[in-house]
Amino acid sequence: MKKGLLVSIYDSKDLGNCSNHGISATHSKAVLTGPGIPEIFKPHDDAPEVELHTGNLGHGFKAVPAKHGNGIGPMFGGAFVYSSDSRFPSEQPIALHDRWESAELNEILSR
Repeated sequence: MKKGLLVSIYDSKDLGNCSNHGISATHSKAVLTGPGIPEIFKPHDDAPEVELHTGNLGHGFKAVPAKHGNGIGPMFGGAFVYSSDSRFPSEQPIALHDRWESAELNEILSR
């Protein structure tokens, strides 16, 4: 099992959770894994693994749950991951791409 850095999950208190039942809907922390991330904490039921990926357009970062949903995704659902630990790989929060949509929902939303 991979190990990584414990991070907090933040989402909007005004809009509520927009992840379509992604991990940010049920969790307030996660374990960030990936290249250059210190291997300290093991993911577990209360802190699932999220993997560090290069951001869209080839710059910055995004975090993607290691256990992928079914359907079209991952995509940004409005939540971010962050840690005040100096080993966190970014100076600002990282977008959490934990939203997955069915092909039917995606078709309706893209009209």
